[in-house]
Amino acid sequence: MEILNPIGEIVESSTTSFVAQCLELPRQNEPRLYDPPAFGSFVKIGPPGQSPKAPVSLSTVPTLALDDEPDPFADTPMPAPVDTLSLPAAVYALVVGATTASLEPNRRPSALGYEDEDELRRHQPQIFELLRTDFTGLLIAYSAGDGKGLRRHLPPVPPRIHSRVRPCTDEEVRALTSDLSFLRAVLAPGGGSIPGVPGDELAAACLREARRAQPAEDFMVRAGRTLAGILADDYERLQAILRNVI
Repeated sequence: MEILNPIGEIVESSTTSFVAQCLELPRQNEPRLYDPPAFGSFVKIGPPGQSPKAPVSLSTVPTLALDDEPDPFADTPMPAPVDTLSLPAAVYALVVGATTASLEPNRRPSALGYEDEDELRRHQPQIFELLRTDFTGLLIAYSAGDGKGLRRHLPPVPPRIHSRVRPCTDEEVRALTSDLSFLRAVLAPGGGSIPGVPGDELAAACLREARRAQPAEDFMVRAGRTLAGILADDYERLQAILRNVI
């Protein structure tokens, strides 16, 4: 599996979420501005003090289609779906927002009245050294790197400050979205654990990102069924999310 370059460094961390600053890596004199990962995309944080390693193996064991319900009268019960990707130790998260602001929290940038950004850079290049772009991630799963696949719940401890954040590969996105139960937390009032996050927009955005990585054409059928189960009493909200995905 391809190992992608870091896109940020964690500057705040909690049990449910983190904030990372976009940086040019290897380290440069100024932050990377206006280039966070996309809203609704999937990212990962590896263990501290270790370079990321590729997974040990990748198999293609098929999983059950949603309409293939186990037959209670069959002689041999049908096996339950399993995660087939042997993942390295990492914490996985969904990008739920980004901000660009001053490096000093109590000092707000002021309008300077230049014609455009090029003119601003010519006359005040130091301005851009005083700004930062941060993005926030909602933790959704983790892997202990023991060959047992994903744990689809919060990690026992939050990621460490200064840990590197990397985008997930398509293989990892497929593993994360083989079970879409994390959408229940996303669609909870207030966006789950991130106050102010528009949950419906986030659900649609992450499904668009997931669909891009899916080779199977039935992904949206499976996603629609999952959403229908979560929003069984709110048909109009369900339709609005699906329209935003398509």
